[in-house]
Amino acid sequence: MATLKYPQLRNLDFGRLSASEEARVSPDLLLSGYHDFQQAAYRIARGTAWVVVGPKGAGKTASIEHLDLMWRTDEMKFLEKWDLASFPVADVTGLQIGTQPGPSSTRAAWEFLILLRIFESLVGDMGITFQGNVVQLTKDLAAAGLIQGPDLRTKFFDWSQTTVKFNVGFVGVDSGKDSGATAIQIVEILRVAISSMATDSRHVLAIDGLDGFFAQSNQQLDALAALVEAAAGVNAFLEGTKTRSSVLLAIRSDMFSQLPSTDSAKLGDHMVELDWSRGGTGHGNELWSLVNAKAQASVHPSFEGRPLKDVRTAYFESPIGIGPHSSIPAYFLSHTRLLPRDLVALMTEVKGVHGGSSQLTEANARESVRRYSETYFIREVGNGLARVLPGASATKVAAFIESLTTLQSRYFQATDLNEELAGMLDQTELRALLKQLYTIGALGVNTTVNGTRHVNFIYRRTAGGGFSFLREYTLHNSLVVAWNLHW
Repeated sequence: MATLKYPQLRNLDFGRLSASEEARVSPDLLLSGYHDFQQAAYRIARGTAWVVVGPKGAGKTASIEHLDLMWRTDEMKFLEKWDLASFPVADVTGLQIGTQPGPSSTRAAWEFLILLRIFESLVGDMGITFQGNVVQLTKDLAAAGLIQGPDLRTKFFDWSQTTVKFNVGFVGVDSGKDSGATAIQIVEILRVAISSMATDSRHVLAIDGLDGFFAQSNQQLDALAALVEAAAGVNAFLEGTKTRSSVLLAIRSDMFSQLPSTDSAKLGDHMVELDWSRGGTGHGNELWSLVNAKAQASVHPSFEGRPLKDVRTAYFESPIGIGPHSSIPAYFLSHTRLLPRDLVALMTEVKGVHGGSSQLTEANARESVRRYSETYFIREVGNGLARVLPGASATKVAAFIESLTTLQSRYFQATDLNEELAGMLDQTELRALLKQLYTIGALGVNTTVNGTRHVNFIYRRTAGGGFSFLREYTLHNSLVVAWNLHW
């Protein structure tokens, strides 16, 4: 009798680098192969999660897309996705909404935009009950182009020039409908209207698309801080209604930590932090649970071979001797930033190197890491640095990256780059690029404790301290491989 074999690696699907793309092209995989890390999707569904925080590629969008797919066939579940990737976030600070400009005005402007979307979701619920003239309010808002119409960003120029008024009113609110209601008055109208509503359905407004946003000015940071505060304020209001609705904000952890807000710390009870680094780079890191879920879900129902339970035992059990690594799973993770997107990209390269059902060899593992480092990881670094410097900075960023490829060792200091970058970058720009390289997980900062050198990456700190312009640095393993540097 022939020995049963595991599925061939080439036939497994480990997902896409973009969760939105995976939802479009492989919805079944995102449904049945989703690993709910930190119960993110579960808590969003219950309304107890108001903000999901994590690095780019940590799975924030995946939790939203997974929930969206689950709810599409349920008439009592409503998920509205608001993608701010191309939204003029910073321009919200300039909206004339009927109050004096400043932080309070910016927060009120965000509340205005958020409540409009919440209201639009609620009035689309066939099971909604309400008091007052909500039907007429819906018609007024639609006629004013505030709901059921084009994206509101097209109206921003007009709203920033003068205080715009709308022919909107509601019983019980003195809105001055005859002369028009300002945006700040509509906020109160919407609050009263939503307070009159009740439903047994669940409504979630998921705000996403901020991963590509780089705050380069105080205005941009202020706009983001106001968004976080507004979302939290709206959620606190919604908790006191009978609408079973909530707002979710997905935001990068580095962005969240630098917001100039006095209220963001209060979100701790309602925050899901997608930190995959807690298990380290060992054999048991939870990232493998995600990989296993995808792999198992992609096995064709007609497959009659050996059941696939864990890709590590199925394909990666052969011992290796590459530097300090004796196991392939640990070796692979050491070339990621302990992020789902990184490991998915690496597993895709593994399939291209070894598509069979047998164990990977050390040579297979090395080649997979080389391909991954020279393609995906280099692109990620380029993308992460692209918008750090204001203005036309592509030439400066390219020069910075080129200077790193000529280093004599993976260990270096900022002063080692001065000669190569003379006349191209000043010290402020160099510091900004090095700090961003650290922030995206491609650069470690060395520190010495009791005579022992430790390397702190943003996703794995072995000793105290963060970024310093004066310390020695260590380039990420994948950059060493991609640029063929000395270890």
